[in-house]
Amino acid sequence: MKNEGRSEPLYDDFEPYCEWKKQSGASILDEVDILEIQLQGFKKEDVKCEMRKDGILYISGEHPMGKNQIKRFNKKIDVSKYEIKGIEAQFEGGKLQLRLPCKYPPITFLAIGKDPNYKALILRLSHKFVKGTTSSAMALVLLLLLGVFMYKYLECISIQN
Repeated sequence: MKNEGRSEPLYDDFEPYCEWKKQSGASILDEVDILEIQLQGFKKEDVKCEMRKDGILYISGEHPMGKNQIKRFNKKIDVSKYEIKGIEAQFEGGKLQLRLPCKYPPITFLAIGKDPNYKALILRLSHKFVKGTTSSAMALVLLLLLGVFMYKYLECISIQN
C-alpha cells in the first residue's frame, strides 16, 4: 500500500521478541526475573515505560522508518508478583532489559514467640523454589538447617550446665 499524497503516517504494528530468564548469580535468598525485549532499530527515546496502579507495566514504542512510515508496538506485563519499587530498566544496543525482583523470596526464615528466651525458627519455602530446586540444593538447605538446630541445641545444653 502506497502512501503517496497522504499526510497521515502508516503504522507498522509488531510484537517484539521477549525472553524471560532468571538472574544468573542470584542468591538463593533472592529471586529475580529478567525480561529482555528485542527492539532492533529503536533508540532509548523511542521507548516509553509506564507503571499504572493496576499492577500492569505498559511498554510502548514508535520508531520512524522514513516516508511517513512508523514502526510501533505496545506490550503489557503483569508485575503484581514483583517488588514494584525494585524494578529496574536498562536500554542498550536495541535491547530493553527489565530486572524484576520477586515480592516473596524463595526461602524465608521467621522467628516467632513472645518470650525473648524462647523463639521458634520457621523456614518457609515457596512452591516455585521447591518445585524447581535440584535434590542437591535441597540437601544443602536441610544440612544448613540441621547445623542451625544443632548450634541452638548445644547453646541450650551449655546454659543448663
